[in-house]
Amino acid sequence: MSLMERVREIGADEADTTDESVRLARSALSREISRSGQPERVRRTRRRWAGIGIGGLVAGATATAIVIGSVLAPVDAPTASAADALNAAADATLTAAVLDPAPGQYIRIQEVSTQELGWTSDPSLPERGYLDGRGSATEATVRQARSLYVPADRSQDWVEDYDESTEVLEVSGPDAAAARAVLESEGAGPRMGVQVYPGGMYTQTGVGAEGVDPEDVLTFSRNALACYYDEMPRDPEELVAWLDDSSYEYLSDCPPPQLGEPIDFNLAPADLRAAMFQALALVPGAHIERVEGDITTVAFPEGGESDWMQTVDVDTSQGLIVGRGNLEDDSWSSRIHITVIDQIPASVNVPQP
Repeated sequence: MSLMERVREIGADEADTTDESVRLARSALSREISRSGQPERVRRTRRRWAGIGIGGLVAGATATAIVIGSVLAPVDAPTASAADALNAAADATLTAAVLDPAPGQYIRIQEVSTQELGWTSDPSLPERGYLDGRGSATEATVRQARSLYVPADRSQDWVEDYDESTEVLEVSGPDAAAARAVLESEGAGPRMGVQVYPGGMYTQTGVGAEGVDPEDVLTFSRNALACYYDEMPRDPEELVAWLDDSSYEYLSDCPPPQLGEPIDFNLAPADLRAAMFQALALVPGAHIERVEGDITTVAFPEGGESDWMQTVDVDTSQGLIVGRGNLEDDSWSSRIHITVIDQIPASVNVPQP
């Protein structure tokens, strides 16, 4: 069975996100929200699958190392295959001096997402008037940022600022004033604030989870791939076989590994990142969508029951994934920026134990 066949098989076994699971995610930091930056409407309507989940932050502090994906050159015509670009990224990840903080420093992964959405003033509708996607009389374009701070010693506390910033870029239509006021004050989704993950782990109660005692305390890893570092092969073909054979237990501490989840991917050891790029190069149907300097956008079949093409932006000079999106739906996309900083900005109000 090929990697993509395995992807489709896993996707077919997963149930669509229910309203109850969305409620649980909002109230108790569910895996889906904590691991994915895509807007709510995308997660509700499309399956997510293991293997190559394609999954997105922006703020300021004293950066002491490298900034990824900030400056883009003019778009060039693609001259190489997706496999060429991915293999080049694999080579770069073994030699580029990134993601190597000194003791006491942090890796800061910022994801800035841009979303277009509809709006209605009808008070009977949920989500304070937000509609799924465009097409309503009033529409808005919103840019939101979140940041994850990963300590050099990953056994220490990780910190994530989900509501780092919100910028309303454009609003049009009869309810533009009301939409802008709410979007500027509340953002385009549920507020999650600043969360702390001791050793990269977090807990939540079993309230709303199927087949679980509501009083049970469930534990999850913020970085799914970290659970599998030791067992994931570094040979790309063996890694594909490992993904084919892998399975996921409902509510396991470790979410299913997804090679296209940018934060998880970038935090992996360099040799594993190289192997994952090489494994992605084996996916049939992948192609280069565009090239912007060192950033190559590669499209992959989404899998499952969908024939949509997900995209990842690959920095071939650093060997990192620096963005994601979807070819069939351009109403949401993100760009990722990575720095090594000396400390978490004072503006981040970190909850105390």
